[in-house]
Amino acid sequence: MDTPLLTTKLYSPPVRPEMVLRPRLIERLDAGLHRKLTLISAPAGFGKTTLVSAWLHSAAGPASAARASTWLSLDEGDNDLIRFLNYLVAAFRQVDDEIGPAVQHLLEAPQLPPVETLLTELINDVATRSLSFVLVLDDYHTVTQLGVHEAVSFLLERQPPQMHLVIISRHDPPFPLSRLRGRGQVTEIRQSDLRFTVEEATTFLNQSMGLNLETSEVAALDAQTEGWIAGLQMAAFALQSRITESGTGSVSRFIDSFSGRHHFILDYLTDEVLRRQPEPIYKFLLRTSILERMCGSLCDALTGPAAGDKSILTPGQQTLEGLQHANLFVMPLDDERQWYRYHRLFAELLRARLRETEPHLVPELHLRAATWCDQNELLAEAVHHALAIPDFDLAAGVIERAILKVTAWPSVTVATFLEWLTVLPDDVVRSRPRLRLFVSRVLYLAGQREKTGRILQELEELLHDNPSIPDAENLLGLVFVDRASYAAVRGDVQQAIEFAHQTLAYWPEDNAMMRMRVSAILGLAHFRAGDMSEAGRAFSQAIAAARAANLGFVAVPLVCNLAEVHIAQGQLGQAFQTCQQAMDMAIVDGAPTSMAGFAGLELGKILYEHNDLPAAERHVSDGLDLLGRSGTTDSFGIGHALLARIRQARGDGDGARAAIQRAIQIAQGFDIARVSILIAAHQARIWLAQGKLELAARWARDYERLGKREYLSEFEDLTLVRVRLAQDKPSQALALLDAWLPPAKAAGRMGTAIEIMILRALALGALGDPSAGPLNALQQALELAEPEGYARVFIDEGEPMARLLRQAAKRGIAPGYVGQLLAVLETGTQEQPAIDMSSLVEPLSAREIEVLELLADRLSNREIAQRLFISLPTVKSHTRNIYGKLGVHNRKEAVVRAQALGILPS
Repeated sequence: MDTPLLTTKLYSPPVRPEMVLRPRLIERLDAGLHRKLTLISAPAGFGKTTLVSAWLHSAAGPASAARASTWLSLDEGDNDLIRFLNYLVAAFRQVDDEIGPAVQHLLEAPQLPPVETLLTELINDVATRSLSFVLVLDDYHTVTQLGVHEAVSFLLERQPPQMHLVIISRHDPPFPLSRLRGRGQVTEIRQSDLRFTVEEATTFLNQSMGLNLETSEVAALDAQTEGWIAGLQMAAFALQSRITESGTGSVSRFIDSFSGRHHFILDYLTDEVLRRQPEPIYKFLLRTSILERMCGSLCDALTGPAAGDKSILTPGQQTLEGLQHANLFVMPLDDERQWYRYHRLFAELLRARLRETEPHLVPELHLRAATWCDQNELLAEAVHHALAIPDFDLAAGVIERAILKVTAWPSVTVATFLEWLTVLPDDVVRSRPRLRLFVSRVLYLAGQREKTGRILQELEELLHDNPSIPDAENLLGLVFVDRASYAAVRGDVQQAIEFAHQTLAYWPEDNAMMRMRVSAILGLAHFRAGDMSEAGRAFSQAIAAARAANLGFVAVPLVCNLAEVHIAQGQLGQAFQTCQQAMDMAIVDGAPTSMAGFAGLELGKILYEHNDLPAAERHVSDGLDLLGRSGTTDSFGIGHALLARIRQARGDGDGARAAIQRAIQIAQGFDIARVSILIAAHQARIWLAQGKLELAARWARDYERLGKREYLSEFEDLTLVRVRLAQDKPSQALALLDAWLPPAKAAGRMGTAIEIMILRALALGALGDPSAGPLNALQQALELAEPEGYARVFIDEGEPMARLLRQAAKRGIAPGYVGQLLAVLETGTQEQPAIDMSSLVEPLSAREIEVLELLADRLSNREIAQRLFISLPTVKSHTRNIYGKLGVHNRKEAVVRAQALGILPS
């Protein structure tokens, strides 16, 4: 008996005129033709059928004369195996009438032969034909009958090379896809591939739908819909109506308000998705919709029986995997498939439905989520859910418990904290001293310094007057240490020292962390005051406390501070070794951590002074990159200011201007007067180097109006002297320098003393001093500078310095050293080191020289280990030490530097 067939099931859908061409996906479909299967699997409304139809109808696609195609649209009725096979044969016969007549006859027989027999006959018929073709099975998700799945799987496994199978489905078919992937026999196009890009959305909304939206409006709508094509289409229809009714001025308001609650979206998702779900899945979707992201155990916490609810839901992880398999608008967030999230519009629909149908459950669900997140240290999410209940005490408690956890807030911004704090009632915050202290720190980071100071003052009075408050003494110590730290940063030295000593009265002697922090603050305060001896002693104590508490990683910035003290004392060689220690401490598992960035900045400063400009720029750039990737400040912009000066010395004026502007931007963000003043002085030196005397003079006028400051300002002061010399005002410059030299020497700031002596020599020379005054001052500077390898402090002064050095050379003053400095100044060769570096670098050990020789012979690390009978990690350690001592980054640079120093033969 003939089985009546609905011929429209065998027609491929026509290409709509508003369709957007998608060449990136057409190319993937073309490229997949040599494989057995193309699977297009995504949720409803992602344009799966439209894409394949457009591909088949495209002139360059397989619908051309070189390739035919046939289409079968499936529905629930095709779960009858005989009906399915009849339609399958009919689809094949659309390609060639000679395919399947015998199978058709067998299907009409009273007793059906085994399915394998029927499919084998069909496959053999296809194999005898020369025509290649594509078979498309659309809406395959409607098939649930195992016999049909087995039939298609049999066909797929044994299909002849003339045939290519395309399956379009809302969820993955139960085929061995992993085996097909392993054999390279399947092309997969999924939700992430089908999402409209902003360019495609622009074409659709503006050309196909005629909306003429701005680029920003298209981008916003594309972000709202996450590239969901049906969502964009429904938004376009709604926008057309809105523009007709209210004009184009309503577009932005519509886009801002467009969500899963919009009636177009609501109707579509309800009809196409929610109504098709079994009751347990429907409940799971609603109850987990409050989550921004979810994992199995978190879902279990929410979908367990609520009060009065006797239903038992599927365990969370199994359900999430099932939802992803079914393409139910669920997106994995990691490769391990542990964390997921819902499509934004789908989540909004679910939340709206939850509030409509089970509003009493919403607070309980947020409470369960907050509790789970708190227990699993997802503290930001715990606060979010607690505030959504709202349970302010719970939220405040979560924040309090997280305060002492260093890793508690890796992804929470200051703006988010401020948002929470505006929601928390004032009485909740005031009743919790530790939370109030935390609030003061957040406000400080946000630049609200006055509020920070007021809160700390109030806390000090509260804790002092109420010693019965739990942990009052420790909290009072934290108040004082914060006040000390802020005072040190802003340059209020006396207050910083006073508060630091008060801190120690409230903390036990054996608290290594607090000892470290107080010593570090004292070091910073003494450094600001210009007492390098006390600063070095305090930083050394801080480093020792950190190491005693096994906090070596935390101590890296402190070691860099100690290197800064050595630089101020004019001890560049010691500073270099200290920086190398910091770099070694900052390397974990052979890779530099973010803390290595601080060491890179200090090394760059030393290498700049040595006139090794390429290495200096590399170290500073790498340091800034390491710090930037971790979100760590680059010392308030000082790193970029240093980079600007290095680039200027290399003749890169544009690069210098870009770097100094970035430094200014960073400094302004922190709103610390001392830092802004320092960065401005760096900019003035760039202006002087670029011949922009008027700008530098304007800086000098502004700087002098500031008056006396509490903190040490030698960099700024010596910049002012340079401006006066450039203005041909040597008498004014000399008066300042003569006043500053004795205190610099007395305090051991020999780096500053060298610079002052150099500037005195220039000032005396500009005055035309007939005596040996200029050369005497220069000779004193050279004698102090030569052992430590100073170069740029001379070279940066240009031709006036060259004239003095020529006179010094005639007098036989430091002939070798002066000759090297003149070689740079007179030839303009800025890239070569100005002095013999061998006197500066820590000597290589005998074993390190052996390793270096083998590096020069181009042996691998493993070959070096075998040659010297040492372990591979030991080779890596020696190599790292060699690079550090030579101030290089790779073996090629190490060999070149070693040859230049005479360690290796050239």
